[in-house]
Amino acid sequence: MITVNDATITEDQLLAELQRHRSQADPMMSAGQELVLRELLLQRAWALGMDAGAPDAAIDAVLRAEVDSPRADEAACRRFYEQHPEQFREGDQVEVSHILFQLTPRVDVLRLRARAGEVLNELAAAGAASFPDFARRYSNCPTGRQGGALGLVARGETVPEFEKPVFELPAHTLATRLIETRHGFHIVMTGQVVHGHMQAFQDVRAGIAHWLEQASRRRATHQYLEQLVGAARITGIPMSGADSPLVQ
Repeated sequence: MITVNDATITEDQLLAELQRHRSQADPMMSAGQELVLRELLLQRAWALGMDAGAPDAAIDAVLRAEVDSPRADEAACRRFYEQHPEQFREGDQVEVSHILFQLTPRVDVLRLRARAGEVLNELAAAGAASFPDFARRYSNCPTGRQGGALGLVARGETVPEFEKPVFELPAHTLATRLIETRHGFHIVMTGQVVHGHMQAFQDVRAGIAHWLEQASRRRATHQYLEQLVGAARITGIPMSGADSPLVQ
């Protein structure tokens, strides 16, 4: 049984909330922590004299009243712009070919990674000209039939864990290490590189400000929820490190 100060979270509440947390590593723990945080916010709404008849509205009212986060000024926006130039480039493209060793639910990850490493070593010894043959022989991607060619890839068109190392490679280079993504292990070779240009600061300033303010708001909300947890009497569930969609 979970209690929050003098309130009890019932099993029926947990089961109803559980449906929203199926994708979490521990759905029951996640659902319980979410209900605890919501209960704390509703109790705070009552303490502040806010109408808790509509729970979501009451929670929003508490967060608006008690969570303060700064606006992103010109200096903060420009600093972010200068520190993350790769996020504000347009037109960058790189020609990419890859050989995918695909992760599937039943695959032995260690064996798959080792096999991909063996093939990479064999390819490096054979020379980059052998890449299309190796792709046709080993790749689990449909592009393997075309020698692994993905064509010209722009920023934002692939998953971040693939994009970052690929765009860091020079033109016409066989990567000396595997690139690991949510899809599996990739042997990668670049072709031509097309250099784009930086977007003007004034064109992206509003977007930067919005992102910085949202990030600041999430941090402030998380700290506020931690304070509520620290001041409450909670039994039946650990709350250390609890996260919540309320912070999103």
